[in-house]
Amino acid sequence: MKLFTKYTRINLLVMVIVFLTSALSTYLWTNYVLIREMDGDLSGIRHSIQDYYTQYHQLPPAGHPLDEEQVTYEPIGQEMNADEFTLVTRYSQREQKMHNFRQLIFTLHAGDRWYRVTIAKPLEGLHHLSRAILLVSSATILIIILAFLLTNRILLRRLWQPFYDALHVMQHFKLGNTRDLHFPATTTQEFAFMNESLGMAARKAEEDYQLLKEFTENASHELQTPLSIIRSKLEMLIQDEHLSQSQSEIVRSAFAAIKKLSRLNQSLLLLTKISNQQFNHLEEIPLKEKIEDKLGQFRELWQTSGVTVSSRLSPTMILASPELIDILLNNLFSNASNHNIPHGDIDIELQPRQLTISNTGLALGLDPRRMFSRFYKGEQHTGHNGLGLSIIKQICEVTSLQPSYQFSGNRHSFSFIW
Repeated sequence: MKLFTKYTRINLLVMVIVFLTSALSTYLWTNYVLIREMDGDLSGIRHSIQDYYTQYHQLPPAGHPLDEEQVTYEPIGQEMNADEFTLVTRYSQREQKMHNFRQLIFTLHAGDRWYRVTIAKPLEGLHHLSRAILLVSSATILIIILAFLLTNRILLRRLWQPFYDALHVMQHFKLGNTRDLHFPATTTQEFAFMNESLGMAARKAEEDYQLLKEFTENASHELQTPLSIIRSKLEMLIQDEHLSQSQSEIVRSAFAAIKKLSRLNQSLLLLTKISNQQFNHLEEIPLKEKIEDKLGQFRELWQTSGVTVSSRLSPTMILASPELIDILLNNLFSNASNHNIPHGDIDIELQPRQLTISNTGLALGLDPRRMFSRFYKGEQHTGHNGLGLSIIKQICEVTSLQPSYQFSGNRHSFSFIW
């Protein structure tokens, strides 16, 4: 869930709770005040009745049916202890229906008798006022919520735009291109501090990357010369006729290890060159002709190992470095050959903007999460260095190829889309 959505939900929830509480409090307070006012009016009518009796020595008439107040007199045997205010439902002559009334009951001594006097006044005004309060409160809540949503959608998006701009810059940031890292200017202090911190982190990562790149490249170059010397010396030693059988086996084992170490060094050096963007010469390459040339180069190897090769090639072009495409095809065909089964098969299909190479293999798929990692080996006891797929992945990144892998029915399939 986005931060903006979380912020909006929390604010809306708090706002609704506050407004509902305020509306309920307003309703209860208004109801209390109006009831007190009504009780004051009823007490005033009581005093008027008492004054009327004092002046005229008789009870005033009960009132006209159309009057707002309803006054009744009921003879009783003795005086009541206290006045009684109650809410009752009575028939309203004016409304012609049952209605809520506020009622005052008290006793009055008239002549030689006690009377229970009941004064009732309709609460229709209070009812209408309460409804109006609820309607106004509901309308206010809706208006404020709508205004809040519109304001937040416009205002918060503008306020947070520098944050999203910085994320966009970092998403497209690549080591080796720090000079292209430019954050949009902002007047917000927090975002300016964030941009400065991200810039410093990127520059530090760039410095560390350059140091590591130089170290890897220099180390690979420095190792290549002594490895070549050792390899040539071992080749000469293998040809020595005075070596015994056991000595010859030891030398051959050492020679195989040196060859493996040399290949590893060359692969690491190649990865470094690709990362350093040393293959920056791009041109339109007729991929069909390129693959046909590679098929001719590998045909003898496949015939020797008994691997059947089928191909369906459509003319298509790709904008890339010729050297990288050559390395990519070499690695793909080598992997399809080295990880095949005896008398297996390889299928190559070239469509416009898509290349698919599949081969038979062991009944165990590669781990999609680790297959492009350096030194990953699907078979732990293989003699390969585990850098072939890493080189393929690195070439795909600089060539804008999208690789994918599928395993089904003992077949390994690699597809590339551009």
